[in-house]
This record gives sequence, structure tokens and C-alpha cells, in this order.
Amino acid sequence: MELQPFLILQKKETKVNMNKYFTFLLLVFIFACKGTVSQNDASISFSKDKYNFGTIPYKKEAVYSFEFTNPGKTILIINDVKTSCGCTVPEWSKEPIRPGRKGQITIKYDAAFPSVFHKTIEVIYNGSESPFSLEIKGEVEYPEENTK
Repeated sequence: MELQPFLILQKKETKVNMNKYFTFLLLVFIFACKGTVSQNDASISFSKDKYNFGTIPYKKEAVYSFEFTNPGKTILIINDVKTSCGCTVPEWSKEPIRPGRKGQITIKYDAAFPSVFHKTIEVIYNGSESPFSLEIKGEVEYPEENTK
């Protein structure tokens, strides 16, 4: 009669060990699947992610094109490009970028106000690392009549 409690205890320990084992297998499976999905994810690589215009004449439009490549194995789609200010206007191709191909995002800055500026551009695309941040900076000169 003394063996019965021992057998019941042994069955409970076996159930606990099996639950731990299945939990471990489930976690391994989840992490393995995560790696597989990210390999087929769209990606973007910029040759330069920051640009300094230096000194810009007052009321002159400054333009720079950020060049990028699609290094991934799937089509890259740029869904949107958002800027931190209305004085910064982006232009980009709405066509999908095939793997290995290049594209560009052109940024136009309206130098309407004399000051130092630093603007952020967010590139929203179909990859899990989206958005990608770009930056421009510079200084707009004061007009000639204000320096006298």
C-alpha cells in the first residue's frame, strides 16, 4: 500500500516533464519559423542616408537624390515617403523595384526662411524594417538687404 503514493507522484512528475518538453519544442519551432519568414522579406539599402546641403542661397530650391538598391530576393515597393516639414517635398517612382535593381528618392528643400535646418524623411516600404530614416541638413543664407 505504500507504493501507490509513490506511483502517483511519479506520474505527476512525468506529466510536468512532458509539458516542459512540449513547451521547449514549441519555442524552438516558433523561432525557426521567424527566421524563415525574414529571409523572404523586402529590404532596402541606401548608398547614403544623410546629406548636408551646406549653405543655400535664400529662396533657392535645393535638390538631392538619395540612391538605393533592393538587395533582397523579393520585390521592393515604396508605399510612402513622409517628411517632417512642408518645406521638404519628396518624389519617387511608384513602380516596384525588382531584386538587385536601383531606384532613387529625390528631396526638394524650399529655402524660404533663413536659418539652420535639419529635416527627417521616413521611407515606408513593404519590409519588416520599415520605415527607413533619411536626413538632410544645411543653412539658408540671410538675404543681402538684412546684412547691412
